[in-house]
Amino acid sequence: MLAGMKTRRSAAQWAELVAAWDSSGLSAEAFASERGLVERTLRWWKAELESRARGETRRRPPRREERPMEAVTLARVVRRASSSATTGGIAVQVGAARIVVEGGFDPRLLREVVVALEGV
Repeated sequence: MLAGMKTRRSAAQWAELVAAWDSSGLSAEAFASERGLVERTLRWWKAELESRARGETRRRPPRREERPMEAVTLARVVRRASSSATTGGIAVQVGAARIVVEGGFDPRLLREVVVALEGV
C-alpha cells in the first residue's frame, strides 16, 4: 500500500496486533515501525481495548491511520511552476535543490532523486 493511504482494521485485528506488541517486548515505536503502523494509533487501540474490557467507553478513534512517509517527507512543494516554464507542473524543494514535476512523472524516480539529494 502507498504511503499515506488509509488502512482500515477491525477491533479484532487491532486486538491481535496489540497482543503481538505486548508479547514482542518491543517499544511501541519499534513495533509500529516494523509493521508499518502509526505508533499513536497502536497506543490508542491498546487503551481502547483495555477500556472496552472494563466496560468503559473512550474518546473517538483516530480519524485515519497514515503510514509513515519515507524520504519524501523532507521535500516540500514551494510553488506552482509558471505555465511559461512548464505545462502545469509543480516545484518541489529538497534542501537547496528545486525539482519541477510535471504530469505523468514517475513517482519512484522522484523518490530516488529526493533520497539522493538528501544525502548531498
